[in-house]
Amino acid sequence: MKGLLKAKPRSPAELIRHARDLLMYADRNTEPRESNRREKICELHKLILETRTTLYGDDQSETVAETCAQLAHEFFKGDLLLLFIMCLPKLDLGARQDVTQVVANLQKQRINSRLIASDYMEQNVDLVDNLVTG
Repeated sequence: MKGLLKAKPRSPAELIRHARDLLMYADRNTEPRESNRREKICELHKLILETRTTLYGDDQSETVAETCAQLAHEFFKGDLLLLFIMCLPKLDLGARQDVTQVVANLQKQRINSRLIASDYMEQNVDLVDNLVTG
């Protein structure tokens, strides 16, 4: 019965697209009502957890190498690493830890026998400056 109520997992593209929208919202932070901002940050944390589950698996599901590779591709294509770095101070401690685990896993993902994170870092050398500033 528990399996019937579980939501269908989102595709990597949907996860990344929605996370990108929420990160851009958090970066702008123009919401006058604190409750709305907190709600969006909570939704972002749920997406981060879903992403972590996709990459590491859980009690009910195993990881799928193709899905992990697709998630890594979408993550770096969407510039989410930079957005996460910029929004990291706005997240709570648990979300920061989950982001760290997600990024650590994505750095190991190979696509066509290449580390996609290394390629991304070579193309975005200003990333370290943003890390130091943050």
